[in-house]
Amino acid sequence: MNDRCDVLILGAGPAGAATAIELARQGHAVTIADKKAFPRAKPCGEFLSPECAPYLAELGEGDLLARTGAWQVDGMRLSAAEAATNGRFRALNATDGRQGFGIRRDVFDHALVQAAGRRGAQFLPRHEFVELLRDAAGRVVGAAVRDPAGVRRELRARIVVGADGVHSRVARDLGVQRPVPWLQQFALTAHFAGVPPQAAASVRLFPRGFFAATTVDAGLFSVNVVLPKAELRSEARGDYDDLLRRKLAGDDRLLGLMAAAQRVTPWRGIGPFAHDVERPTAPGALLVGDAAGYVDPLTGEGIYFALFGARAAAEAVAAALQQPADERAAFDDYAEARRRELAPRLNASRWLQRGLRHPWLVRTAVRTMARWPAIADLVVTLSGDTIHPRDLWRPSFWRAFRASA
Repeated sequence: MNDRCDVLILGAGPAGAATAIELARQGHAVTIADKKAFPRAKPCGEFLSPECAPYLAELGEGDLLARTGAWQVDGMRLSAAEAATNGRFRALNATDGRQGFGIRRDVFDHALVQAAGRRGAQFLPRHEFVELLRDAAGRVVGAAVRDPAGVRRELRARIVVGADGVHSRVARDLGVQRPVPWLQQFALTAHFAGVPPQAAASVRLFPRGFFAATTVDAGLFSVNVVLPKAELRSEARGDYDDLLRRKLAGDDRLLGLMAAAQRVTPWRGIGPFAHDVERPTAPGALLVGDAAGYVDPLTGEGIYFALFGARAAAEAVAAALQQPADERAAFDDYAEARRRELAPRLNASRWLQRGLRHPWLVRTAVRTMARWPAIADLVVTLSGDTIHPRDLWRPSFWRAFRASA
């Protein structure tokens, strides 16, 4: 095995694998290391927004969703207390998608890792990150990992990419990660059989949390329940099936869907979600995906964040490899691209999470969307990433939105 490469990517989730695909396609020597073997279970809402499909096509993986049996989702059903409404994804131009997709993360992530391997990237499963390696000037020059036998192994690289998720040890090693104390949410996820395939995802909002579910590949129903850590412990008391039933109380449609459902996987948990980073780059290293900052988006934008970040990261890394003296400028461009595209969406996620702490506000919002379906479509389309929050200030957007009805 080669312990020297152009780019070492720590973490083989969508952000890491997509970055590897793009860089390997350009002829760079890429190594991916992950502490898990793939396929592996991954707690997640398992929803891809419509804008993910064009990004996969850019990677040369335009058929990935079809060949893995991903389920097409044409919108979202939103509910709170006794109110409910339906929103659909609108296509504002010929390149926009009208469908999101439901797919299990073990299937999706494994397909991306395999695609990276076909492009020439080396994948090292069951290699756990230990620490970054630095030269005398403090520049990152690689990482130490522990192989499946527990032996320390030092991997050298011209650039290191931290793609190891929301609890990124790479970000902690760089000293840039900061928690968001007020938003300590945890998620429970499981798959259910026996639920008829649903054309729309379901999101039920309740005080300080939410339920989100979608049909995924293999005809399964992927369920996600998010609550603050303290509330999860006090309310669940270890019986997560009962917690699910209680949180769905008041929504007869969802209760009916779940009445005959059989859980076919264990409940899995993950959290806390929210953290910031002071800066997503350092000399010789950058962070991508959830490692570069994360707030649970509630509306299923996490994979889009990963794929957008991967494209921007690959551009920056390729530029730095070509002109090492210009690495700082290339990395600054990457940080700016993330700020322009993702920061407004992450801020919107924060406001959504704050709104969940005010039940009257949530009920009013859902009732308003039920009265004016175009507002529900707007909210759902915005969550689908084909439009950006800044587009709402452009008169041309509103003309296109009215024409798309």
